[in-house]
Amino acid sequence: MKSRIFKLRTATVAAAVMFTLSSFAFAYVPFTDTAVITASAAESSVKVLSSSGFGEGICATWTSVSGASGYNVYVDGNRIDDMLIRQYKGYMRADAVGLKAGSHTMKIVPVIDGKEDSSKAAETKTNAYSHDRSGFGFVNGSSSGAYNDDGTLKSDAVVVYVTNENKDTVTASIDATGKGAEELTGVQNIILGYKKGKEKRPLNIRFIGNITDPSVLTKGDIMVDSVTAGCTIEGIGSDATFNGFGLVMKNCSNVEVRNLGFMNCNSNEGDDCGLQQKNNHIWVHNCDFFYGDAGSDSDQAKGDGALDTKTSTFVTHSYNHFWDNGKCNLQGMKSESTENYITYHHNWYDHSDSRHPRIRTCSVHCYNNYFDGNAKYGVGVTMGASCFVENNYFRNCKYPMLISMQGSDEITGGTFSGEDGGIIKSYGNIMQGQKAFTPYQQNSTDFDAYEASSKNEKISDNVKAKSGGTTYNNFDTSDIMYKYTPDKAEDVPELVMAKAGRVEGGDFKWQFNNDVDDAASDVNKELKAALVSYNDGIIAVGSGFKADDTPFVTTTTVALTTTTTTTTTTATTTASTTKTVNETSTTASSTTTVETTTTNPATTTTVTTESAQQGMAGDSNGDGAVDMSDAVLIMQSLANPDKYVIAAENMLNADVDNRGNGITSSDALAIQKYLLGLIKSLPES
Repeated sequence: MKSRIFKLRTATVAAAVMFTLSSFAFAYVPFTDTAVITASAAESSVKVLSSSGFGEGICATWTSVSGASGYNVYVDGNRIDDMLIRQYKGYMRADAVGLKAGSHTMKIVPVIDGKEDSSKAAETKTNAYSHDRSGFGFVNGSSSGAYNDDGTLKSDAVVVYVTNENKDTVTASIDATGKGAEELTGVQNIILGYKKGKEKRPLNIRFIGNITDPSVLTKGDIMVDSVTAGCTIEGIGSDATFNGFGLVMKNCSNVEVRNLGFMNCNSNEGDDCGLQQKNNHIWVHNCDFFYGDAGSDSDQAKGDGALDTKTSTFVTHSYNHFWDNGKCNLQGMKSESTENYITYHHNWYDHSDSRHPRIRTCSVHCYNNYFDGNAKYGVGVTMGASCFVENNYFRNCKYPMLISMQGSDEITGGTFSGEDGGIIKSYGNIMQGQKAFTPYQQNSTDFDAYEASSKNEKISDNVKAKSGGTTYNNFDTSDIMYKYTPDKAEDVPELVMAKAGRVEGGDFKWQFNNDVDDAASDVNKELKAALVSYNDGIIAVGSGFKADDTPFVTTTTVALTTTTTTTTTTATTTASTTKTVNETSTTASSTTTVETTTTNPATTTTVTTESAQQGMAGDSNGDGAVDMSDAVLIMQSLANPDKYVIAAENMLNADVDNRGNGITSSDALAIQKYLLGLIKSLPES
């Protein structure tokens, strides 16, 4: 794996030939050389720039139309809400949500002089896929909130659109007291209108863009208190963000939180997103968790907890992206019960430090998560917790699994404040580059996990925690367990990076340096500065659109020097289920030797320096590098050849698909595939 990797989304390439401009609208990548990305100006008719599908929704971008004051957007013949349409510099965008999986057609019709002009409309077709409703959040109930389990919105749902401009003035008619509907003002007051349980209609709060602190909060956060009618709190598009405050749930049932970014949360006010007490059937998925502001405690330099869960049960946390957080997932309090059941699956722990999760007492299933360069540890158990760790991929996670007061935890000097231990059952995991991992079969007293021979193996009561003497409760082979099909561990990095986080991976882009960031636990100052200066770039939402005759120019940076480090090592398989790549590892019962490429200290290092020059395949703009701006220029030149021209000397560079057949949209797609690592070189053919 290269020390620096563009973590882009293969799903975008698979979904559409044309890239999505907003995915690259605010790319913070601290390199040296620059490339310019531009979007189209106003056109005489709608020209679709991109379309793609995501979980139970689709989106499209298009050029603004001269003279248009608005747009009516239809999906499969049904007009979507105007608030789902936004204007950015250089392009328009619409996101349609609440769709069943399958193919959908979006039609974009400009409104000119108060009337639709169908002669200037355009259509695009793309596919939505189903969200993965797996885990304890869907045992003995549902966590789909205001949506049906097929992804469609419940027919009687109350839908509220919240922007930074209307967060304090938005209104909804809610029966808060049982005496009939009344108008409530402000997003927090609308949610609190459900506290007494009199309003029976589901609630769907849709946040749009970068939201700073509303004037009314509860202890500094949005509080969802005693909501049981079904509630979904979601972001629209790739840039919906809680900036400076968090979200708290207590005494709730059937609540879904999705497609939100959490950044710069005030640590003195709590976690980014917290399940505080007595919740059941909660589903937090496809969110991005960034740094919070530093708190007063020494372990709060990167903020407080990202996504913590306390005294709650039947919970699923899935497909979330954690960006170098210090503390990701505290799971449980000292007063917890083993009957609190939680699932963590397909989360991307991207250079985050610890608590993935840190579990007290509860019964937890962790499967198909990607542990990607974690400076402290992966999963930790204390106080009698039972955790089944299955088919995860650990890349340079210092200590993949820890049990308090034994095994590798003793090497650390003690991570969990002296709490008694629990038991981890491990099966099917891949480990690469860890400092230590000791299975029970190697040391029956000081072990990090019991390595199961099959996923259905029941662990004997003879397997006990060194401190506290607790045993594994075998919840995963009991009747409480749900049906699911885990992905293969070797497929986890690609699958998780493709779908974790917000739509299209969110609008905020950052590239970690594995050589430094895998082992670092300090605040990345450049990343923090980029988060503090973040803006969404939205010009208008729902109305007030104007023709845009000025191309939007975004400058990003591209590395011209790359270092590739290759090491051949020996992989050992513990009890035939967990693959490890670590020269200090030993086997429990059998071994398998394989060759692999890792970022461990190298035996062979190749350094390649590319200098800016003409004649580079894919370099359509002639700036000496191959990047997304080259794909952009190709698509712009096809949409508006009079305005966007590929220089004659760069025409051969741009022709990278079926070279010799001229410039087509397939050339732009080939460049994207090259940047994503789907093809090794250009031209593709």
